Amino acid sequence: MNKKIHIEKDVFTAAKERVKNTLLEYDDCACAFSGGKDSLVTINLVDAVRKEMGLQGKTKVFFRDEELISGNVIEFVKSIAESGRFDFRYFAIPLESTKVLLGKPTSYVQWDCNRQHLRQPPDYAIKAEPYRVFSQYNADDFIAQGMNGRVAFFLGIRAQESLNRLQMLLKKKSSRNYVFPQTKRVSTVCPIYDWTEDDVFLYFYKEKVPYCEIYDNQMLNFEGLRVATPFIAESAAHFNKIRTRDPIYYQQLVDLFPEMLVQERYFAEYDKSTSGVDFGKYSRDAKGIYAFIDDVLDDQHQKDVAKKKALAAISARETRLKTNPESIKNLGGYPLLYIMESVLNGSYKRYIKACLMPTDKHFEYEGVDKNAL
Repeated sequence: MNKKIHIEKDVFTAAKERVKNTLLEYDDCACAFSGGKDSLVTINLVDAVRKEMGLQGKTKVFFRDEELISGNVIEFVKSIAESGRFDFRYFAIPLESTKVLLGKPTSYVQWDCNRQHLRQPPDYAIKAEPYRVFSQYNADDFIAQGMNGRVAFFLGIRAQESLNRLQMLLKKKSSRNYVFPQTKRVSTVCPIYDWTEDDVFLYFYKEKVPYCEIYDNQMLNFEGLRVATPFIAESAAHFNKIRTRDPIYYQQLVDLFPEMLVQERYFAEYDKSTSGVDFGKYSRDAKGIYAFIDDVLDDQHQKDVAKKKALAAISARETRLKTNPESIKNLGGYPLLYIMESVLNGSYKRYIKACLMPTDKHFEYEGVDKNAL
């Protein structure tokens, strides 16, 4: 069973060492910036280490504008881009994405040239040729164009935000468990993966780093602290919160996507776990989950994505059950019913998150006596 390994140094020192090792190992490096708190820590941390090492030139930073981002985040990003402090590249490229409406995921394209846009990107934004649409996986190579040799992208990803991220990091046996190859020449590096949210805001306080006002607004609006498009499953579930936090942004969104009014009005009545679906008719294996996906999803692209993510979850489940008999207590972290529920509510865009505490219905679905474990 994987366990946390405690090191004899604080997370700030450890993160700086990871940044330094990466700068020494790779031919070219850049920081991915979202306007969010974690990537803000990362760009400041990398910049500080580069200065300590005496490296020439400005720290490279890039922002991938996902179009459906609130105005205060965009203004914050532009203030960083236009400060002159960084070698900043601003991308506004068509990107495949997903929106979730009452549990039904459908595909849409950010910066789709065939529809009106939420707003216009700044004049200095880098764009792709018309009608070229990128995926989450080939956009990295496009962004890395013009960079030299082996490239590292620093990301502000923290394991605390996701059990999957933590498990992904723990299963890597090397001391470089914060490095993840993405393509033949591009790797992503997560130097603050072991930071907590408290560490992030303590860093801002000590270093006097101003952060985006959206976090204060979210806290006052009783929301989670997150910068993301409003159509992913986690955000769509609380779409009504945007109305009170940012009414202008809310109106822009519903003008472009009026179907989200249905999401807002009826989501509270929508039971994602049952919603009229007869889960019992599907076999308790990958074949049954694939059949379920074919039945509940209409969009072929979404079916393909959901099957790929479901297969990854099933594989992780089987590995855990095989290597650690104790993991039966949480059904390998991926109860079969839970996987189907995740598909039904659209929570699979990047991966299906592991389930820490399965409910009674998850055990019952698989015929496992929870009390006997």
